[in-house]
Amino acid sequence: MYLHKSRRKDGRVYLALAEGYRKDGKVRHRTVESLGYLDELQKTYDDPIAHFKQVCEEANAAARAERQGVQITIHPQQKIDKREAARKNVGSAVLLAVYDAFGAETVIRNATRGSKAAYDANAVMRLLTVERIIDPGSKKGAWENRGRHFFRCEFSLEDTYRALDVLCGCRDKVVSAINRSVDKMGIRDTACVFYDVTNYYFEVDDADGEGGLRQKGMSKEHRKSPIVQMGLLQDSKGIPIGYRLFPGNTPDPCTMLDVLAEMKRDYGQDRAVVVGDKGNNCSTNIAALVARGDGFVYSQSIRGTKSDTELKNWVLSDDGYECAANADGHVTYKVKSRQGYKTVSVADPNGSKRKVDVEVKYVAFWSEKYERRARKERQAAIDKARRLVADPGAYTAAMHFGAAKYVKGLSVDGRTGELLEAATALEFDEDRLAADEACDGYYCIVTSETGMADGDVIEAYRGLWRIEESFKVTKSDLETRPVYVSRQEHIETHFLTCYVALCILRVIQVLTGGRYSAATIAGELAAMCGTRLEGNWWRFDHRSDATDDLCRMAGIDLTRQNMQLKDIKAVFSQAKLQIGSPNKKM
Repeated sequence: MYLHKSRRKDGRVYLALAEGYRKDGKVRHRTVESLGYLDELQKTYDDPIAHFKQVCEEANAAARAERQGVQITIHPQQKIDKREAARKNVGSAVLLAVYDAFGAETVIRNATRGSKAAYDANAVMRLLTVERIIDPGSKKGAWENRGRHFFRCEFSLEDTYRALDVLCGCRDKVVSAINRSVDKMGIRDTACVFYDVTNYYFEVDDADGEGGLRQKGMSKEHRKSPIVQMGLLQDSKGIPIGYRLFPGNTPDPCTMLDVLAEMKRDYGQDRAVVVGDKGNNCSTNIAALVARGDGFVYSQSIRGTKSDTELKNWVLSDDGYECAANADGHVTYKVKSRQGYKTVSVADPNGSKRKVDVEVKYVAFWSEKYERRARKERQAAIDKARRLVADPGAYTAAMHFGAAKYVKGLSVDGRTGELLEAATALEFDEDRLAADEACDGYYCIVTSETGMADGDVIEAYRGLWRIEESFKVTKSDLETRPVYVSRQEHIETHFLTCYVALCILRVIQVLTGGRYSAATIAGELAAMCGTRLEGNWWRFDHRSDATDDLCRMAGIDLTRQNMQLKDIKAVFSQAKLQIGSPNKKM
């Protein structure tokens, strides 16, 4: 650093602190701090030039001291201190940059203002969220791992469980705060919103009593233990908008409307177009959406005995399809559409139901790729069915799943799931297989958006993969289940921390251009750990292109191998999301 003097046209001398740097092999200069005109500075300093030259010398001396090596003494006989965490994680600074941007801390502190509790509920929430990403486990496990973090976690295990009750009451406000912050970031896209339902199991045998969340229902993982249903709403970029928990025995179609209403409240949005699978395609949802002025893009089933025969025949007929072929003339994709009506049942105030025709558009398409995938996925069920026909004595509940519909004469005890002895002459159902194969590769979509182009309808529906991936992230990477807490307030808070963790990962993915999966982000940040040396020095041993990108997004530099504790704390205090800022080379 040096003192730069420049003479202006009016003869006055202007002073500034400047430094040299190298770019593209050339030495360049930049201003560090503008000081002012010399004649003005003389009113404050006896000799401004001498004063600021001294400032430069002191700054340069401090910089040289920073670059000098530090001598660390190793004591060969020194024992490991069992009470002290000698290795800590610094990657959490990136996660906390997003957490802080969400504004959850303000919401939680406002909710607990005036409380006599000696612990910090936000500190508990922060720890549980970070641990859910870098090392998911129990609440007790998260508390036991608090020593490996550089941020403050000064609360007891009892405080952790007490805070779960407090945080439960903050659920709606935390979700709304996240929505407001994501909107301010300019990365929200609600042109279409996507909704789906999944469930999570508990390691308990008995369901809760009436009104409890843990109930036995249709588990998507085919488990017999009690489950809880979660409906998740997210935008076109995969960033969650809202969620809601329901008892495990709640049918999927009965979960959407509450979550959608919360979203419209947060955004002041008059109209939303909801994209969902056929589980949400029911009279209740369609009637409510139309009544509210909202729209829908739903999958329409063409399989099974309950399917509309006329619609199924139209989808499977070759008439009207526009085909796309490869260079050899082989058809790989085809699409067609038609306007029509969908009849739904609407409940009157007196409880009676009446039929109402809703104007819709049907879009049908066939894909060779989807046909191959459907047949590959079905093959395991076919193989099990043929083995069952050949050897009924080898029957197991696992074999029964997915294979029963292709076996004629199969009789199963509905209570125990066991094969009844009377079922002796089993036969493979070739007709059922042929009927299923005839539908392979075909999809039908029904939408209220009658003016939307066929391709746009199909692309909107295909966006459902993002919400399916979100469920996969929660179950695999965040290990949301099995759920080990039992009180309803604690269950709600468990899912709140998982939801916030999912939002953090999704925002990071969007801000880094989708280059990294959720698992990669979590793994890279978890690996950014350092070992304590002597004199508050820490030595870090993990860096990659991904960690550079993640730190750049958070506006911090964690490329140094050796850092003092004061520098590490400065990194955490400086971490702040860089929205729309140019990337800086690390």
